[in-house]
Amino acid sequence: MLGHMTATEAFLVLSCLGPDRPGLVAELTHYVSEHGGNVEDSRMVVLGGEFGVLLLVSGSPEEVSALETSTADIEKQTGLQVIARRTKSPEEHRRAPTIPCLVTAEALDHEGIVRAVARALSATGVNIVSLEAMAYEAPVTGSPLFRMEARIDVPAGVSVGKVRKAMDAVAEEENLEIDVRSLVKG
Repeated sequence: MLGHMTATEAFLVLSCLGPDRPGLVAELTHYVSEHGGNVEDSRMVVLGGEFGVLLLVSGSPEEVSALETSTADIEKQTGLQVIARRTKSPEEHRRAPTIPCLVTAEALDHEGIVRAVARALSATGVNIVSLEAMAYEAPVTGSPLFRMEARIDVPAGVSVGKVRKAMDAVAEEENLEIDVRSLVKG
């Protein structure tokens, strides 16, 4: 529904965390709909036994206020901790021109990989939009491996080449395979 937003819409991010069980997504989305809200975007994951979700919800200012002030109800119903925070529309947030890129890193698992990549990206002025990281075992040897994938926005004043150079330095220091790829088609 992102293309159908009106000037009178308000936006709210709901951050929810708690023990995983079947039916949580149905309960959360019913709660949002029941209060007149619409889920515009979401990220959900189970880590360990905990379910975490971020929901970007839109609605009239009155509907969003009702959602914001009734989080105790959904906490009681689901057993999740819920934090509600007002935010701006996705279009308003993305006003500055950027080049979207994907950074992937793979290595033998060791401490500090995410920290090293994030520090180098921050030093170049890049914004990390999303990041997934996971440790796993190699199929044959059982060696501990690590994979990270980050979607980044490179600001207009920063070259993708500068980002690649920074990632090459991290790859050398941390013994990683890193790839930086522009997501711009053309």
